[in-house]
Amino acid sequence: MSASEEPKVSVVIPCFNAERTIADQLEALETQKDAPKFEVLIIDNGSTDKSREIVQNFAKHASVPFRVIEAHSYQGASYARNVGVSRSIADRIMFCDADDVVSQWWISHGNQCFERSPVWNGAAILLSDKQFEGTVDQIRAEFGDSPVFEEPVAAASSAFPVLMGGNFGATKSVLQEVQGFDQSFFGAGEDNDLGFRLRKAGYAYPNAPSVRIGYRGKWDSKFIRKLAFRQAKAHTLIATRYEAWSESPMPRVHRELVRVSGSTILMALGKKERNWSGLSSRAAILAGLIAGKTQYKVFGRIPQTLIGVGMNDEDKGSQP
Repeated sequence: MSASEEPKVSVVIPCFNAERTIADQLEALETQKDAPKFEVLIIDNGSTDKSREIVQNFAKHASVPFRVIEAHSYQGASYARNVGVSRSIADRIMFCDADDVVSQWWISHGNQCFERSPVWNGAAILLSDKQFEGTVDQIRAEFGDSPVFEEPVAAASSAFPVLMGGNFGATKSVLQEVQGFDQSFFGAGEDNDLGFRLRKAGYAYPNAPSVRIGYRGKWDSKFIRKLAFRQAKAHTLIATRYEAWSESPMPRVHRELVRVSGSTILMALGKKERNWSGLSSRAAILAGLIAGKTQYKVFGRIPQTLIGVGMNDEDKGSQP
């Protein structure tokens, strides 16, 4: 491939059993406007449904190169994304997920952000399941898609920045410098851990409001509680592993225990507006903090880091 034919941007999508949603994202990427040459890498992380078949059939008639990369050695988004980084052709890498829908100018705006910063954070607009029932254009209308590029805004300085794992961009050279994602985070926290290490390496990445996606919300209350627990526990691992508890924005456990207990009593007595779903989320966060502090800080059972697993992966990929 000559230099003029090489993609300027590589899009990496971790994929696991996404047959129900991935077609919308593929169409959203196929219909980009004003974009430089780009490629799309779908990292199949051991799917057992028809995800791979859907991508292969779509790629046969696509004007954009869609490549399926098999990544089965580990399960998880961290590993899949690292494999995607290792197989990307372009230095500019953009990440999205298989169950969302990107803006029509997502790559165009992201590419402009790279002119300003080697790392940047995109914007996600939370949509309901009903808002995802229409066509890709209708979904885009729901999150206010626009061709207007907005300058990235410097994020507030923090040791615990929020990195949008399903919508951000970073150059391959920067990701190699910090060694990519850490596979020891499973189910939550891998993106914020990467964000923490990027900040430590001196990359104060801005927020890019016009690099937007429609984000498929998770509305099941049981799932929300489970995710809140995982995220809080992952936060304790970051704070313990990097000795950054003094900079943690999380509430102190003993104070939050008093607040949650007090809110429970007041709601039960009708002395406070009853918001049981919100209270259950706070309780899940508290439980995650307690579990994490007990395991990592009190007993010192800190899991071994698995930073960069997949960055030099030997799995053979296939291009449909």
